[in-house]
Amino acid sequence: MTARSRDTIDLIPIAREVRLAAQSLARHVKDHTPSLAPHLFTVLAWLEEGPATAGDLAGRERVSAPSMSRSVSELEERGYVSRTVDPSDARQKIVSLTASGRRALSKGRKDRDEYVAALLVNCTPDELADLQRGAELLRKVVEQ
Repeated sequence: MTARSRDTIDLIPIAREVRLAAQSLARHVKDHTPSLAPHLFTVLAWLEEGPATAGDLAGRERVSAPSMSRSVSELEERGYVSRTVDPSDARQKIVSLTASGRRALSKGRKDRDEYVAALLVNCTPDELADLQRGAELLRKVVEQ
C-alpha cells in the first residue's frame, strides 16, 4: 500500500474492529482463566523483569499508589511476592517475585495460552496463518 492509497482509506472502522476484537479476546481470557486476576498477573509479569518498588509498579501500570499497594499486599498474602527494605532508602520497600509467584505466573500463562488455543481449534490452516500474521502486525503497530 502506498502512502497515497493509505490517505484514502478511512482508518476509523478498521481501528474499531481491531479494538473490539482485542477487547473481546481479553474479556474471554479473563472470564475463562480465573487462576489469577489480570491486574495481579500483570504485576507478577513486571516483577519477572526484576524487583521494583510499589511506586515503580504503579507507574508502569498507570494506577494509583494505593491501588498498587493493595495488589502487592494481596500477592504477598498469597506468598507470590516478598517485600524487603530498600538498602538505599529505608522508607522504601522492594517487591520481589517468590518461587511461588513464578509458578503462579507460569500457570497463568499456560492457562491463558491453552484457553486461546482451544478457541482456535476449528480454524483452518489458512485462517491460523492469517491470525499469526495479524498478531505479528498488531504487535508491530503497538510497539511503534
